[in-house]
Amino acid sequence: MAIANYFQTFKASIARIYHPSSGMVVGAGFLVSDRHLLTCAHVVAEALSIAQNTPEAPAGKVDLDFPLIAPGQIFSAKVVFWRPVQLEPLTSPEQGEDIAGLKLDGNSPVGSHPVRLVSTTDTWKHPFRIFGFPNQREMGVWASGVLRDKLANGWVQMEDIKVPGYSVELGFSGAPVWDEKLAGVVGIAVAAERKREEAKASFLIPTSILSSAWLELGQWIAEHSRSRGQTPYTLPSFRQVQLKARKDYFSVLCAKYEAVYNQLSYTLNEGDKVSLRQNIKAIEQEIEQVEQEMRALLQKSRRF
Repeated sequence: MAIANYFQTFKASIARIYHPSSGMVVGAGFLVSDRHLLTCAHVVAEALSIAQNTPEAPAGKVDLDFPLIAPGQIFSAKVVFWRPVQLEPLTSPEQGEDIAGLKLDGNSPVGSHPVRLVSTTDTWKHPFRIFGFPNQREMGVWASGVLRDKLANGWVQMEDIKVPGYSVELGFSGAPVWDEKLAGVVGIAVAAERKREEAKASFLIPTSILSSAWLELGQWIAEHSRSRGQTPYTLPSFRQVQLKARKDYFSVLCAKYEAVYNQLSYTLNEGDKVSLRQNIKAIEQEIEQVEQEMRALLQKSRRF
């Protein structure tokens, strides 16, 4: 597919997310499959009026439309993947945070298309484009700049190096970031610099973290590459990143299990014991789930 066509599908993927009662735009999202979208957990939290660090996936429905191809045609979606905002630094950046996956209740509109997601380890000075919805600009605006490099938490820094025009700010969260050099989406806008007003900087969660956190996303990326007749040279690296993230998380869960189990041994209050046993059971179930995911990833890796 020509680069111009890739960019047209990029625009056809962009969603505008609303607060259901006020009708205000709270952020963006984008299609990653025919019916699945990616956005930030804090965007969903604002849309549903819940805390950004709510641990469980919310049950409420999210209202959205596709402003560049079907403005005003409201669609409803449910949350199918949830990594909330973390109050403490993550043990491993690949675990991901502030990520939400949505699934449309019905089909996406005619003309919509999933984005082309790409992964890279070198983004320095790559020009980017992004479409977002800052305050009082519900029709959306375009911003541009250059990408820098990864931070300690795995996010990638973006900078606006021009004087006129818009920069990435509040309202761009959840929007896909189009890399002009790679002709694809390299991540999702997640935050803008607020502590230093003179710094026109913002941040994205790269595709590598998104796909390692949400395993199905990595599978859709692989399927999309194969359907386009592209050599799936990125697949082993995606599997490796996903597997490493699962292994890291498995280690975290095991340490958590040991800590809670030890706490149970020294607890005398029966009510506290009941709560700790429930916590242990939940951790055991999560450990089992992660083990299954690791086995599945190993099997898929052997096929490539």
